[in-house]
Amino acid sequence: MTFTLTREQHDEFRRDGILRLDGLLSAEGVRRAREAVLRPLERMGLWKAGRWHLDAVPEPRWPETGLKTSQVIGNRHPELAALVEEPTLSAAVDALLEGRPYERPGPNRRPQALFTLPNARTWTVPSHWHSDSPRLASGQSAGVQLFAFLDRVDAGGGGTLAIAGSHHLLNHGRSIRPSEFGKLLRTEPFFAELLGAGDNPQGRPDLPHRTGDVGNVRLRLVEMTGIPGDVWLMDLRVLHAAAPNASDRPRMMLTFRYERSDLLREVADAWGWNRDARPTHSRTREDRRRRRTN
Repeated sequence: MTFTLTREQHDEFRRDGILRLDGLLSAEGVRRAREAVLRPLERMGLWKAGRWHLDAVPEPRWPETGLKTSQVIGNRHPELAALVEEPTLSAAVDALLEGRPYERPGPNRRPQALFTLPNARTWTVPSHWHSDSPRLASGQSAGVQLFAFLDRVDAGGGGTLAIAGSHHLLNHGRSIRPSEFGKLLRTEPFFAELLGAGDNPQGRPDLPHRTGDVGNVRLRLVEMTGIPGDVWLMDLRVLHAAAPNASDRPRMMLTFRYERSDLLREVADAWGWNRDARPTHSRTREDRRRRRTN
């Protein structure tokens, strides 16, 4: 099966920094990846005879997700790696990155399962907005992040939230770490509640202002929902946040970052990593933090 992005899809991604592609992944590839994630959950008693048994573990309360996904499910599943390298997905990523080289899965770069048990009675907009990439002095994007569905995720079901259009902000011709974003954006009305001081770890009520403007940039909140085989592709500069799961079923997705190979040095410099002295430990700590916040 061949796949080509339309001009309208290119334009949407440039404008919003995020693009949904329905049914992009093969049913067989998704089935294998889903079964790989379910096997350890079955051993815990959470999944039996084709049904969820959520009383097998204590019920979490947002912002807790209920399980340490990296420990319970792990990330050494070849089925997940195979899924993120499917030809149709690779074609979409190639098109969005305009043919530039990017880092593929390997021993130190694996796709990560995203699993969130039901953990809220009422869905709320979270407050911990972040980006997985610093702003680069060159103004370029460091790559694209994949969010793929291994099970159905409906509205309010824990799907990652993103602020479409936010990749256009803070491109000031200098490197800026994500830890500085809140300070720089807090004065803008759209971000006053999202990034305000004294964040409530329990989340905020559903905000009435779901769209807004910063300068000439139009912003809107996007909730990632979908069914198995659907994907979202997101510019790494886009601000996003993990969300509570107010549904009656776990959220089960996976994520992977296609990081541009030609910008690795600039990204490392922007983070302040000393690649010669401590590249592995520094990146491992940061990757653990990013996995917890998607």
